[in-house]
Amino acid sequence: LNSGAHANPCLAGDTIRAWSEVLDKAQTDAPGVGALRLRLVATKGGKPFDLRADDGKYLPEVLLDLDYWVLIPL
Repeated sequence: LNSGAHANPCLAGDTIRAWSEVLDKAQTDAPGVGALRLRLVATKGGKPFDLRADDGKYLPEVLLDLDYWVLIPL
C-alpha cells in the first residue's frame, strides 16, 4: 500500500461505486510474475471521476482513494 485515504463515511443504504486505474507496471525477479500499481476510488453517487473540490479537499461523495501494488501472472 503506497498511500490512501478513507475520505468520508459510508452509511447503510448508500450505493457504492468503484473504479480502478493502472498507474504503473513493473517486472519482478520471479519468473512469470509482473506487478501493477493501481489506484482504487470508491464513491457513493455524484459525478464519476470527480474527486476533489476547488479547495483540494475530497468531495463528500468520495469514500476511499487507495494507491497500491498487486502481483499478477504473466
